[in-house]
Amino acid sequence: MSDRAARSVAALVLAAAAAACGGGESQVVDNYFNAVRARDNQTLSSFAAVNFTEPVQSWKVQGTREEPATPATLPQLSARVKELEAEIAANKKAAATYSNQNYADIEKAKDLKKKNAVVPASLAALSAEWDKFNQKDRDLKKQLAAAKQDLEKEKRATRLSVGDLDDLEDLPGEVQTKHVDVEVTSNGQPRQYVMTLRRYDLKREQGAAPNSRWVVADLKPKS
Repeated sequence: MSDRAARSVAALVLAAAAAACGGGESQVVDNYFNAVRARDNQTLSSFAAVNFTEPVQSWKVQGTREEPATPATLPQLSARVKELEAEIAANKKAAATYSNQNYADIEKAKDLKKKNAVVPASLAALSAEWDKFNQKDRDLKKQLAAAKQDLEKEKRATRLSVGDLDDLEDLPGEVQTKHVDVEVTSNGQPRQYVMTLRRYDLKREQGAAPNSRWVVADLKPKS
């Protein structure tokens, strides 16, 4: 193994150890800003969802606030994606059936609309019903895109804490959250920040629970 590769492995091991469970918020903060100061993006990306672009001279933890645990949401987010996919498929099937039964009239109405002509009363109800299928398809696909975005965002956050598990989307559990007040000296000026740490404590009905660690979910100036 090259010296560079060895240093990278050592950095990842340090990140895992420093961010591990067990009173680790100060260790996580230290590890985070040490990596920022060293511009070690590989270590940062192994346990943090956010970067810090300002030069850092020093930092000091000034306090920690813990939130009540909340349910892990991956199973619900995954179920929502599957539910929307099923709704889209059902609407598509219903639209196909309706089209097969009314194909000629639907095409007449579509042709009149393209020409900006008035759709006669005899075709109006049928045309409106066909429009409903299309509008529902657009609405559901928009909802699906947003649901998939929410799912992927939560999966990325969860993976930082527990790793890339095959059954990740199916595991229930709790999310622990801490807010750490940190004074960061940048360009000679001390500034107040709040670092949000999260740990995903997931469980399985059978077998050992996945190992988890504290990760950096957010870092913002203190308001």
